[in-house]
Amino acid sequence: MEVANRELTKAINQFNILNTIRKAGPISRVEIAELTGQSRAAVTNITARLIKEKMIFEKETEPSASRGRRRVLLGLNPAAAYVVGVKLSAFQVSFAVTDMQADVLSSLIVPVRIGKRSVEFVANLIEDGIRHCVAEARLNMRKISGIGIGIPGLVDSNKGITYWSPLYRRGNTTLRELIQDRFKIKTLIENDANTVTLAQQWFGEGRGVDNFIVVTVEHGVGMGIVVNGQLYRGLNGIGAELGHMVIIPGGAQCRCGKRGCIEAYVADYRILQSAIEAGKAGRWKCPDYSSLTIEEVTGIARKGEPALRKIFKKGGEILGLGISGLVQIFNPEKVIVAGEGVRAGDLLFKPMHKTIEKHTTPEMYETLQIIIQKWQDTDWARGAASMALQELYKSPFNRVRPVI
Repeated sequence: MEVANRELTKAINQFNILNTIRKAGPISRVEIAELTGQSRAAVTNITARLIKEKMIFEKETEPSASRGRRRVLLGLNPAAAYVVGVKLSAFQVSFAVTDMQADVLSSLIVPVRIGKRSVEFVANLIEDGIRHCVAEARLNMRKISGIGIGIPGLVDSNKGITYWSPLYRRGNTTLRELIQDRFKIKTLIENDANTVTLAQQWFGEGRGVDNFIVVTVEHGVGMGIVVNGQLYRGLNGIGAELGHMVIIPGGAQCRCGKRGCIEAYVADYRILQSAIEAGKAGRWKCPDYSSLTIEEVTGIARKGEPALRKIFKKGGEILGLGISGLVQIFNPEKVIVAGEGVRAGDLLFKPMHKTIEKHTTPEMYETLQIIIQKWQDTDWARGAASMALQELYKSPFNRVRPVI
């Protein structure tokens, strides 16, 4: 056990140093020691190995006014490693290739209705997309050090098992195994909301914040929780399922099989379905309900259609009730709402804000920041790539593929 503990300590120390350089760099060794709490000797030894492996580099600055000596700062080498992030959703698969700093080098969005296809079909789709995106980045697969996959559903990231997903049927082989076997590259799979939460922690609104919650709204509703700087997953790694928390017992049917879940009022698919049902009941008029999209419903509601605005208002209130409960339990500094569903704007989030304020203890509400993040198409895949990068930051040096 002593050897194992030493290796774990090395991995943690390496991660902390690399992460500190990523966040603050260029930065001196002395400053790294102060920020990480490690000894100067340990920092010197670890950074020497990192420089040898071309993970970081030294950069001299202007001479110090007080000492007349040039300060040597350390910076992250963006080209030290490259990873691929993949995000699966109901109607598209998105890909992103990033460098060591999570800067996107190439991206790809493939419109496809996955439905209840086999896991092998999904793996074929992912393989083709990864190869195309890597080529677009002018790289080859030998330079890719990790693959991260984000997927909606109940995912045990440690075991690589998807217990349930609305996207595909479970097969005899897990999706992670299929992709890892095809590329012979370390592959990770995680709940998509957790990947976005990790991305927020690394380079988004959660940077430098120890306690925050991310709520994702798109075809489903997801959540990620960071407590004391750590992503919270629960006992089996499948916790933080806000979308499937029942708010109205016996309420609207959810795709998970239960009734009254938050997702059954807030998710894109449910708002669209409710709009179609309202139209067929004569509460508003539409020339063709069969081709109606969530973007069209949002646009018509924004123009003032009362029946549709009522649907969004109900969804916002339900979402606000759920978030208020979370604030009461976790007392976070920030709640970050992200995902394609932010297109709804005030239609959804104005009633959400009012409900949160109404049902939250004033002392907690006064210190709470609620952020509706402007969404970009690459954010999902970039989040999945960040998961692969995090693994590299704490891996032994020889597990990172050389770039030359």
